[in-house]
Amino acid sequence: MPTQKLIRIRRTLEVAAGKAIKWLSEHISERNYQILVAIIIGIVAGLAAVVMKYSVAKVRDLMMDSNPSHSQIGFVFFPIIGIMLTVFYIRYILRRPLEIGTSWLIYAISKKRVNLPKDETYAHIVSSSLTVGLGGSVGLESPIVCTGAAIGSNLARLLRVGRRKQTLFLTCGAAAGLAAIFNCPVAAVIFAFEVLLTDIALHSFIPLLISAATGAVVSRFFYYEQIFYLPATDWSIKSIPFYGLLGMACGLLSVYMMRLTLYFKGYFAKKKRQREKFLVGGLALGVMIFLMPPLFGEGYETVNQLFTGDYSAITENSIFYQFSGNIWVVIAFAVAVVLTKAIAAAATIGMGGNGGVFAPAVFSGAVLGFIFAITVNMVGITHLHVADFIAVGMAGILSGLIKSPLTGIFLVAEITGGYTLFVPLMIVSALSYFISHYFEPYSVFTKDLYYKGLWAPSHEKDRQILHHLNLEELIERNFAVLRPENTLGQLVKVISNSKRNVFPVVDNQGNLKGILLLDDVRELMFKPEKYLTVFVKDLMYPPPTMLDVKESMESVMDKFERHQAWNLPILKDGKYMGFVSKSSVFGKYREILQRESEES
Repeated sequence: MPTQKLIRIRRTLEVAAGKAIKWLSEHISERNYQILVAIIIGIVAGLAAVVMKYSVAKVRDLMMDSNPSHSQIGFVFFPIIGIMLTVFYIRYILRRPLEIGTSWLIYAISKKRVNLPKDETYAHIVSSSLTVGLGGSVGLESPIVCTGAAIGSNLARLLRVGRRKQTLFLTCGAAAGLAAIFNCPVAAVIFAFEVLLTDIALHSFIPLLISAATGAVVSRFFYYEQIFYLPATDWSIKSIPFYGLLGMACGLLSVYMMRLTLYFKGYFAKKKRQREKFLVGGLALGVMIFLMPPLFGEGYETVNQLFTGDYSAITENSIFYQFSGNIWVVIAFAVAVVLTKAIAAAATIGMGGNGGVFAPAVFSGAVLGFIFAITVNMVGITHLHVADFIAVGMAGILSGLIKSPLTGIFLVAEITGGYTLFVPLMIVSALSYFISHYFEPYSVFTKDLYYKGLWAPSHEKDRQILHHLNLEELIERNFAVLRPENTLGQLVKVISNSKRNVFPVVDNQGNLKGILLLDDVRELMFKPEKYLTVFVKDLMYPPPTMLDVKESMESVMDKFERHQAWNLPILKDGKYMGFVSKSSVFGKYREILQRESEES
């Protein structure tokens, strides 16, 4: 009975929404309609961010209450417990795999698969609250971006808009979520342009800006917290060469972090058993947090202590705290923390936790800036303002890691209030981006996607259009199928009823055994005496190559060119499905190119 009531309520809401949509479309302009939807998305995504931050705070309070003595052993096990609870929630309550990270969102947008599941409007909130709230070494930005995107996508589906508008509203949700979680509306809009929608039209800027601003206002109204407190200072012109050196160091560290993150991502992906992931990842994460407590959680508290000049705080609760009076021990400890933060973050996600790379990047950049400035000061080369270098270091690592220097600049300016540091932020971010781009042309989000043939940057137009093609949609199934035991006479009968000149030979289990071309049997067709003595298995031969339904379009086109083929068979789980023709690929390519030209 309750289920029937819920169904009736849902239908009533859908009818009401349909009437509201019709009324709006008749009474307001298209531009105002988009702005109104952007405001709604911003409000909902902002509330989602408030719920996420509140949930993390409550989980953290429960954790602290359960460990009143602040035992270090307790803090070692809390992150592992959080990840276990996250895995339990995804596997037994959500009951489907949850795509984690910004990479899958970039992939979904590039493939035009913007219908995100409804449960992702809340699943990331629950799972990330458990992971981050209990001390996982990651941040909330990726879960809230995915949550906001799901909110935008599902609202767009309810409004029955086209694919291009649905993509825009999805991105509005992502920007609103990021703006709300960090209180950084400008950086959120730039992130949307730099990372998610690199080829979006400029007229989409207004809905994105309004959505991000709305999300930030809602979050600030209900749950305002200043993440970092940067002492007000003015940078010195004499420090510019040192900002340049820090920028180079940030570039190199971001390359190190990216390679390490992706390596461990692949390492954990190869381990199929969750028990094995917990054993390896849990042991590694536990040891690292025990030796280096700043790796616990996002690490923002440690960064704030560094901002205030409490440098020994980085060794607090560690076995090295007794040596915190020696600044060189503190520096060496900070170096170890920076080098292991990427491993801790990768282990957290690899075991099944939900979080993003922004927090590890911001933390690592801050500690690197501290190491650089305090070392220069201790050596006596000059005197640098350490807090300034902590702030610009954040932007440097972020710019190098996600290949989005403007996002790094404005994010740090907004979350620290360090607007007077724009010039140092620009220097460090630009140099970090340049150095990291030299070694790693793609971001931590897109590197794997690019080399797997699942994504292409906007300047590679041909490759990008290929990524929009869906191989399954190109399969042609109107081919007459032969059996190996068929006789020549049966083959002739099949040929007479077929409009194709290619014939797949498939066994009773659906396995492709070979192919036949009409030209290969043309002469035999006129020899009736062989109709009963010659079999298809005597005439068939292997195709030049075969395609898999999961194969990338780049690989498909490469096979067409390499084998000079016009039709290739395609398999799914080793079973024959049909053929893909080069002409159908080119036809679909031209169709997409024309459509995008008309929409731009």
